[in-house]
Amino acid sequence: MEPRDLVFRERLVDLMARLNGPEGKRVGFRNRLGALSRRIATDAGARSWADLKARADGPTYDSLLAMFQRESAGAQKAGDERVQDAFEVLAISLIARRQQQADLMPGIALLDRFIEDSEKAAALAKTQVISPARSTH
Repeated sequence: MEPRDLVFRERLVDLMARLNGPEGKRVGFRNRLGALSRRIATDAGARSWADLKARADGPTYDSLLAMFQRESAGAQKAGDERVQDAFEVLAISLIARRQQQADLMPGIALLDRFIEDSEKAAALAKTQVISPARSTH
């Protein structure tokens, strides 16, 4: 197994443990994650995060990962852990589509279901994402 596959395995296991624990149940986290994933998918002309993830070509994949890293750093600087964590979830989900290890597939499926359920929760709550450039404060 390649070193990067081992790193991904560790990150996925750690992330799923956190999402299934108190971190995944933080007030507003799922709505924030769902709103972000929907907004990114819509901006890219996709129906949902799952649709975008399935259709993303190489340049789109690279561009999304770069954006997640940039936006996560901005959220960290602003002290917004929920947004920072949401970008981590989306990055791991995107990277997961290139994984082939059979024993990771159940965890990847749970992660994708977590995102899908978060999108539904955000839609029900009418949660919106306002880009920093449009913010008036």
